[in-house]
Amino acid sequence: MKYRKAVTKTVAIGIIIIVIAAAIGVAAYFLLAPPKAPEFDVALFISNLGNPYFVALKNGSDAAVSELEQKGITVKLTVYDAKDDASLQTSQIETAVGQKVDAIVVNPVHKEAIQPALEKALEAGIPVVTTDRDVANKSLRICFTGTDNVEGGELAAKALIEALRASGKPTPWKVVILNGIPGTTAAEERKTGFHNILDDFVDNGTVEIVAEEVANFRRDEGQSDMESILAAHPDVDAVICANDEMALGAILAIEGADLTPGEDIIVVGYDAIPDAVQAIKDGKMYATIAQSPFLQGYWGVLIAYYYVFKNWQPEEDFIPTPLVVVTAENVDTFSEEVASPKPLPGAPSE
Repeated sequence: MKYRKAVTKTVAIGIIIIVIAAAIGVAAYFLLAPPKAPEFDVALFISNLGNPYFVALKNGSDAAVSELEQKGITVKLTVYDAKDDASLQTSQIETAVGQKVDAIVVNPVHKEAIQPALEKALEAGIPVVTTDRDVANKSLRICFTGTDNVEGGELAAKALIEALRASGKPTPWKVVILNGIPGTTAAEERKTGFHNILDDFVDNGTVEIVAEEVANFRRDEGQSDMESILAAHPDVDAVICANDEMALGAILAIEGADLTPGEDIIVVGYDAIPDAVQAIKDGKMYATIAQSPFLQGYWGVLIAYYYVFKNWQPEEDFIPTPLVVVTAENVDTFSEEVASPKPLPGAPSE
């Protein structure tokens, strides 16, 4: 009997020791193990991934994700393509809000149409960063990063005037303007920039704007609009477009009319997408404006991350990305300025 009691006591003591050792091990694990890496769930909403410009924006966001992951941060990036459909983008944002993502980075299809969805994000405590295009109600987002499109439009118009002067064409120069999607900040601001420069030349009789149409940032619409314009105004001297897709469509129409783009009609675009860069090399397009869609995506994700995890609020609610006028002179080197990672202005130190 005494032997059994001794064995029982010994077993009990052993069990107690094992339990204590396990508890110590668990405590040591939590005390000594490195902290778990933060997890960042971010949703990126793009107006149209069929446009090469916005593919570059996505590439920039991917680069930011890779950089954060190299620092030990787990990132889930979900990309939504609205295909230029504001109602679809609205439902996509509502879906992400329902999934309680950490942050939203959005390239709006329309500056007003998606605002009800962003209001739901605000109510849910989900911060919003706008990129490339802003929303009308700026209180719905913490920051906008993108191009100063008024300045970009002015640069494009100045390049057009420079080309017309060098061409020796008689005045008044007959100019066509192709605008983008009405209601988008990019379209409205570039249009303003064009007119800020061209209207003075119209007033002094140097320029005549023979047509101004909306081609919705699309190559096919740029082509069809330009075909109609050339049928009515075969003596057009130049066309300035609010993006390269429309400019490339205009080039197709010019060639279809048995005219030579770059000689008979000067073409200026906006965005510096690869096809436009090649058109400059081929002499078909005089200039385009290089923004930095790459940096817009890259900085957009970083702004959201720093806001969520570092409690960082940008000093300014607009962080502009670089602009470069691309012509034959710098067509082989401009990308170094706009297509590689650059430090986010004012970002906190790691």
